[in-house]
Amino acid sequence: MYLRTTARPKRRKLLGVLIALVAAYVAVGTLYLAREQGAAPALMPPTPTPSESLEQRIAKGDKAFASGNLLQAEEAFQRAVLAAPNSDLALSRYAMVLTYRRKFDEAVKHARRAVDADPRSAQNYAVLTLALDWSNKADEAITAGETAIQLGPEYADAYAYLSEAYADKNRPDRALELARKAVELSGESWLAHRNLGYAYESLGRYKNAIEEYRRAIDLFPNFSLLYLRLALNLRLTRAYAEADAMLTKASELDPYNAEIHDTIGRAFYDQAKYGEAAKRFRRAIEVDPTYALGYAHLGWTYYAQRQYEEAIPNFEEAIKRGVTTTEFYYELGLSYAFLDQCDKARPWLDKALAQEPDSEPALQGKILCEGK
Repeated sequence: MYLRTTARPKRRKLLGVLIALVAAYVAVGTLYLAREQGAAPALMPPTPTPSESLEQRIAKGDKAFASGNLLQAEEAFQRAVLAAPNSDLALSRYAMVLTYRRKFDEAVKHARRAVDADPRSAQNYAVLTLALDWSNKADEAITAGETAIQLGPEYADAYAYLSEAYADKNRPDRALELARKAVELSGESWLAHRNLGYAYESLGRYKNAIEEYRRAIDLFPNFSLLYLRLALNLRLTRAYAEADAMLTKASELDPYNAEIHDTIGRAFYDQAKYGEAAKRFRRAIEVDPTYALGYAHLGWTYYAQRQYEEAIPNFEEAIKRGVTTTEFYYELGLSYAFLDQCDKARPWLDKALAQEPDSEPALQGKILCEGK
């Protein structure tokens, strides 16, 4: 009796150890497989560590962000939110990094929660401005940003984020005014210089933009998106070799950023290197299957090579995911037209003409389909 009753707990303990080892083996194997396949490792819901305080988790996120590791920063701030769901600081930090990771719906949701947790915080409204603006909601972003500067008239980040929203609303003069105010308030802020560069860029003053992006990189050398914007402006000034070097640096800092791979792909596309471009567009989709422009631009490469059967599903996937650019409408329509499928071509050509009645390619597509 006593031997049997004392043996059972040992078996349970041994069984528990074996289960834990198997689970760990499977988890490591899954991560290894994801890396081998080139996909961004999915964030697993972190298990809160009782001994780790909220402040420590936020500090870990800040350290990871400062090193340029957005993936680790996201995980750390997620842990902070799990530990303290009503902490506006944790929520706003999490919303900020989610925005830079292009998880816009989640970013807006957590930014709003931060505002609800402390509606008197200029920082919370500033992060909400960022999240809304990057979600293509410039009007809402401007409203949030104006509230941010009212609550914190000396808070430089609020002016910087609001500046970007005005630039995206095609009000570059107001954007420049606000960005200069941000730099005036905090001359050593990478964000202030980044968004001053963005304001100059919106005005077509690319050399001024380049100067500000360089200054931002000096202040924050590990942030991939700064190199991306610098590269875009260098290309606009025909400094292609340096632009390519900046894109390579951005990719090295953040290999799981779809926008960076997409931008590199567009550089290859502009050089008519369609095979190399397609590889990068596919990579963009691999690391972020929700990245709509990756599908659209992959469609480009097939369209340019007259491989219309391959172009069509990529254009359609991009449109299904929210792309509404006239060019992709008429290129999809023309792809069908060139395959003598005018019944499928006409609706897309009509969509293109509804947006741009003088679109020459769309009009040519309509002529091509006359009588068919």
